[in-house]
Amino acid sequence: MLSLVNQKHYKNQHKFFQKAYEEGDPQWTGDGSPSSELVRTIKKIKPKLKLKHALDIGSGEGRNSIFLSREGFKVLGLEYQEQAIQQAMGKRKRGLLYVRGDVFCIPLKPCSFDVLIDFGVFHHIRRKDTATYLNMLQSMLVPGGYMILSCFSRKFKHANGKLYKRGYVVHKNHYDRFLTRAELRRVFGKHFNILKIKEVKTGFLDGIFQLKGTGRK
Repeated sequence: MLSLVNQKHYKNQHKFFQKAYEEGDPQWTGDGSPSSELVRTIKKIKPKLKLKHALDIGSGEGRNSIFLSREGFKVLGLEYQEQAIQQAMGKRKRGLLYVRGDVFCIPLKPCSFDVLIDFGVFHHIRRKDTATYLNMLQSMLVPGGYMILSCFSRKFKHANGKLYKRGYVVHKNHYDRFLTRAELRRVFGKHFNILKIKEVKTGFLDGIFQLKGTGRK
């Protein structure tokens, strides 16, 4: 089956992000520091982990991947933008590998990771494709593995200051999705134990989830 990324919508979205990297203006990169929420979460869960293998979905220029590597994890950064990978490779650390690929078709052995992070992919996945996204991520985690997520909340404001009450918007060739805490709980609650969902002032939801049951093979 062809990956969903080959559909027109995601091809257009790819062009949007490609242009941002080519112009040297990926606003989501910030100053290159890792997410403070990720730093706090890893400090709490690290003693519980056996593998210490982490998958960074949409790793970008590597800010979170580099942090995990420094914490002693074997890290795989999955990124669809070649330009982002090239920039990340210049900061490469021991135990850190970057692979070009998309979240709908991850070319890796199931149950390979006990930590999975997504800081910017989920809120660009169309609602109708959510099940495919979740199935792929579940397959990557070991039973009891952790997913650490940051996504747009319903209070996120674009540069124009506008809020989108319907929960999504398509603009500039890409799709943005906005959720409430309750909506995020419904999306992940079927297959994950909800350990934490926090809304932050910048218009994001930070979530920590733990895979239920025996995982997906």
